[in-house]
Amino acid sequence: MTMSTKGRVTITKDVRDELGLEPYDRVEIVADGQGGAMLRKVGLSLESAAGMFPGVGLSDDVLEQVVKKSRDDYHAEQQS
Repeated sequence: MTMSTKGRVTITKDVRDELGLEPYDRVEIVADGQGGAMLRKVGLSLESAAGMFPGVGLSDDVLEQVVKKSRDDYHAEQQS
């Protein structure tokens, strides 16, 4: 992997598949204290998702629907 000047890296398909990563999933990289790091999938809580919509009171059901629709739209786009 190569890191861009903005600190971005591309996660290879085999790693995405192994971790079950999909578009819009959250991940974190944690340093191991020995010069290495670990990438792990982080669950997106509905509370943190609500922060993406400041000033809008969205119920848990609505937030779940928004995330599901985003994923469904992405998968449909990839198959066309």
